[in-house]
Amino acid sequence: MAKKGILITGIGGDIGQSIIRCIKDIDSPFRLIGCDIDHYASGRPSVDKFLIAPRVAEPKKYLKFLDDNISKYNIKYIYPAVESEIIFFDLHREYFNGKGVIVFINKPFIINTFFDKYETINFLKRNKISHPATFLLEKYNNQLDFPIIIKPRRGCGGRGLIKLDGPEEFKAQKKVLVDAVVQEYLDGENNEYTTGVFSDGEEAHSITFKRKLSPEGFSKMVELVRDEKINKLAEKIARSSNLVGSLNIQSKRNGEDFTVFEINPRFSSTVYFRHYFGFRDVEWWMRLAENKKINFKLKYKRGVGVRCFNENFFNLKK
Repeated sequence: MAKKGILITGIGGDIGQSIIRCIKDIDSPFRLIGCDIDHYASGRPSVDKFLIAPRVAEPKKYLKFLDDNISKYNIKYIYPAVESEIIFFDLHREYFNGKGVIVFINKPFIINTFFDKYETINFLKRNKISHPATFLLEKYNNQLDFPIIIKPRRGCGGRGLIKLDGPEEFKAQKKVLVDAVVQEYLDGENNEYTTGVFSDGEEAHSITFKRKLSPEGFSKMVELVRDEKINKLAEKIARSSNLVGSLNIQSKRNGEDFTVFEINPRFSSTVYFRHYFGFRDVEWWMRLAENKKINFKLKYKRGVGVRCFNENFFNLKK
């Protein structure tokens, strides 16, 4: 029988490439297969087999692409790294269950709630977790003082986020934006925390970094933070959402407490940082599927991680 395969999608992006690095650290017996819409995806040299994928915006083509390659490469597990693909797999759960393929995505409630920034705030409100005041754009009536944040309602991460300093900027944005939320601005440019949390359905584990963002919105530097309050907050979110798997919490410190402003129902750009520190949620999700025990022990008591960039080359000829 052919060696079983793991498919990682979106390997031209930082999350897909980080997932590959995590799996390679596991010394997995599986064949690593990566796909991307870009022929020269930067993660291509890191996998055993690279596949050009159609855009997920063409769901019939994307489903056929997956169906063909699941059989061809004996794919057992799929790690989606792109938000639009996570939504696709969520809509086709029964199909992949029928193929005997395990896709590492969260439950529908978690995806539907945390990919929606307004529903995320409603979740935090119901569970009495500190959060910024947030309004639907169409219902906003100058309830907040400037500066304010305006961002797309759906999706996650910092894409489309705009800080507005005055009413004229707001009027201009309101003319062009639809399906957005207006949010209280949380002060502190160097005051952002990212928390990875993983639960097997019974016990939750978490790890937190204070982070510095690049202009593109991903973490360019992280510093390990050990704080029992943020650990308890992460465990409360895991428990309240019935988490089985991994998600990521974004917060800012407010005195001794933390205010949560976003929850991402996927691996984050810090997934390899936390893996290196001993929080191996890419591996744990696989172990959970194989009914194996999960053990978490911090590898280091403190430390800083810095993102590096390198170059890959293709089609070289002398």
